[in-house]
Amino acid sequence: MRGGFRERIEGERGAISAGAVIVVGLLGLLAYLLLAAFEGDTAQFGAVAVPGKQEVELPKGDIDIYYAERVDPDAGVALVVPDDLQYSVTAPDGANVTVQSRGEEAKSTGDGMTQLVGSLRAPVDGLYTVTSESSQVGQRIAPELTFGQGPFAAIGQRFGDVVDALRGPLGIAVLAVLVVLFLLPRWRLARRRQDYRDRE
Repeated sequence: MRGGFRERIEGERGAISAGAVIVVGLLGLLAYLLLAAFEGDTAQFGAVAVPGKQEVELPKGDIDIYYAERVDPDAGVALVVPDDLQYSVTAPDGANVTVQSRGEEAKSTGDGMTQLVGSLRAPVDGLYTVTSESSQVGQRIAPELTFGQGPFAAIGQRFGDVVDALRGPLGIAVLAVLVVLFLLPRWRLARRRQDYRDRE
């Protein structure tokens, strides 16, 4: 009888465990975050001519700033950021946004070349006023500042969005599901053991 009980219990172990759900969830989260790296776009949030002044709509979070020109990537001419390039970003409430200087190798965008020159953290979603100045762009082809996200910024922002979502009702629902998945197999096992004892 004992052997038969064990066989029946082993046969009931088809339910998904809480541990398996957690592992699958973590793998799904990792894939979701890595996909953001491929979706990064250097002009995702718009562009402002140099020199010029224009509003761009930015989401809350980390934003990369690029200097771009419509030059032929295959022409063998290096993209050189003007020495006197200056720009400022003003938030929707009129406050100046701190811009951090950054740099990396120039790269092709398909219709020109671009190079990372800075980054900022937008405090809120909204329209930001960008002012750019340079006296060295007179002979350049469509010089502009573009606003987008590189791979790391895109991953960071997506991770922040996930954390924010888990702090709300979604997090409560996920926790409730995990608790049910953790307790349900044990409850079923206890009930079957009790039924087996009752039949004895």
